[in-house]
Amino acid sequence: MLEFTLHHPLSCSVDRFWSLFFDPAFTHEMIVDGLGFGSCDIDPIRDEGAIRRRDMRVTPKLDLPAAVAKLLGPRLGYTEHGRFTVATHTWNYDIVLSVLSERIRMGGTVTVDGEGDRCTRHSKLWVEVRILGLGGLVERAAERNMRDGWNKSAEWISGWLAQHPA
Repeated sequence: MLEFTLHHPLSCSVDRFWSLFFDPAFTHEMIVDGLGFGSCDIDPIRDEGAIRRRDMRVTPKLDLPAAVAKLLGPRLGYTEHGRFTVATHTWNYDIVLSVLSERIRMGGTVTVDGEGDRCTRHSKLWVEVRILGLGGLVERAAERNMRDGWNKSAEWISGWLAQHPA
């Protein structure tokens, strides 16, 4: 299993971050327009008291080595199953790929801290691939795409916040 953590400073309060995070229009715009994904279908949030759940299906834009692209095929998509723990303000999610879901597992945890109109998003991400001979190659490709996506999302959010002050 490969794990890594990214830290992205943002120019908004912690409360505004989470408000935007759960806004389906904002999330759709970030994923499709900001990240260039082919599609993004977000289910309504299910509030279960101590836990808020949100699922979404996306078709990502990926940069993959030829061997990995051939393995995954041309129509890779995934479903993100997310859970927000209200007491700790922690988002945990698992990704289920449209192909090889029994061999490739991905997910992460997002927390945010800060004061006033500044916060930092902490994204702990992981990927585990169980494919003999190609596992490491697929894990490194997934890591590169995850890093790229999360870094681009932070850039896009920063630009959006500059255009939409609180």
